[in-house]
Amino acid sequence: MNALSPRPPTVRTTCPYCGVGCGVLAQPDGRGGAVITADPAHPANLGRICSKGSALGETLGLSGRLLHPMLRQPEGSLERADWELVSGALRRL
Repeated sequence: MNALSPRPPTVRTTCPYCGVGCGVLAQPDGRGGAVITADPAHPANLGRICSKGSALGETLGLSGRLLHPMLRQPEGSLERADWELVSGALRRL
């Protein structure tokens, strides 16, 4: 009765980039990203999509994202920092 769907539903949404508001169809890929296609029924783009919009699904996962503040050390390495330390460092700039 509450079985998981073998294929996640496609979500009709809007591209967040340039401000035109192109319609996109997003289907979760099961790995934290999504397969993005242009929405052929959307009046702003009529099934067309630019390179930024078509790469939107690649920006959804956490892999490669900065998840907490980092400060570069004098020798060049990055060290995790807390928000208070970062805001103090920025005030001194």
